[in-house]
Amino acid sequence: MIPRNYLLIFTPALSIVCLVVVFFRSPGFGGRPATQMEINLHRKTQTGLDNPSGALKFKATRNKSCPQAALCGSTNKTVEMHLELMPLNTLKFLLHGMVSSAEFNCTTLKNFGKLGEGIYPVCMNSSSIIPKPKNCLVYSFGISHDWSFDEDFAKYGCEVHSFDPSIGKPDHIHPPNISFHNLGLMGFDFTLGNGWKYMKLSSIRRMLGHQNRVIDVLKVDTEGAEWSFLRSVVVDDVDELLTVKQMIVELHTPTGGSRAMTSYDYAEVIQYLLELRRLGFLVYLNLQNNNCCANFTPLFPPGLAEKCCHETSYVNSRYLVAK
Repeated sequence: MIPRNYLLIFTPALSIVCLVVVFFRSPGFGGRPATQMEINLHRKTQTGLDNPSGALKFKATRNKSCPQAALCGSTNKTVEMHLELMPLNTLKFLLHGMVSSAEFNCTTLKNFGKLGEGIYPVCMNSSSIIPKPKNCLVYSFGISHDWSFDEDFAKYGCEVHSFDPSIGKPDHIHPPNISFHNLGLMGFDFTLGNGWKYMKLSSIRRMLGHQNRVIDVLKVDTEGAEWSFLRSVVVDDVDELLTVKQMIVELHTPTGGSRAMTSYDYAEVIQYLLELRRLGFLVYLNLQNNNCCANFTPLFPPGLAEKCCHETSYVNSRYLVAK
C-alpha cells in the first residue's frame, strides 16, 4: 500500500464502447512484482501476450450484465478494435482518463482506516449502497501490517474478512472479530512453492459459503495482482461482480518494474476497464501519487503527478437503479 497524500483528479468523462476482454498479462504477487518462475506458472494457466498477432477482437454478448441501457454499448454485434495500433501517448491519456474521471457524483464519503497508508473513503451517498450495520459484508485483500480499514468496518458493524498470504500469519480472528485468511486474491487457484496460497473470488466465496450474499465493499490492494483478478471477473466469472456494491482497487503498472508498457499492454488493460464499465461499475473517486514508482515503471502520460498507480473507487450502478 502507498501513502494517501493524494491529489484528487477529475477529468471529463469519456464516451466508451463496451467490450469483452480475452487476454491477460501476468501480475505481481504478495506485495511485490512477480518472479520469472511465477510468470511461467501463470502462463501455463492463463493466456499471455508473449506472441501477439493480429487485432484484438471482442464480443459484447451478455445483455443480462447491463443494469442501465444508457450506460452500455451495443450487445447485438461483434466489435473489433485495433487499440494496440493507436499511438502510445494516446493510449496513456485514454487509460488515465478512464481511471481518473468521476462518472458518479458521490456527495457523501466516509473514511475507514487511519490517515497514512490505511485510509479508504467509502461512498455513503444513497441508502441502497450504504453498508447496513449488522447486515453488511466486507472483503479486504492486502493488509500488510495496517488493519485500520478492517478494524473500522468491524466496529461499524460489518462482517469483515481480511486476506494476505505475505504477512506470515495463519488463519485467525483478529480483534474485534475480523476473520483473517492466509491467502491472496488472483484470477485462478494455485499455491506457490513457498506455501502462499491464491484463489479467485468465486472460489473464495464458495469456500466461505457466500455465493448468494452481497459484498458491500470489496477492497483490493495487492501490488499488481489486481489485473489477474480483474481479468477473471470480466471474462471468466462475470457474475461474481454483480453482487458487489462498491469496489476499491489500487491499480499498478501491470508489467511491474521489469519493463515499460507497450501499446499492446495498454490496449489490454483498457479493455478490462471498458468491460468493467459495461458491467455497470462507475468511478466515483480517484486518489493517486507516484510513490509506488520505486517498484513499478511509469504508467501514465509524462508531466502528470500520478505515474504508477491509482486508487480507484467504483460503485455498482445496478444498486442505484430506482426500484
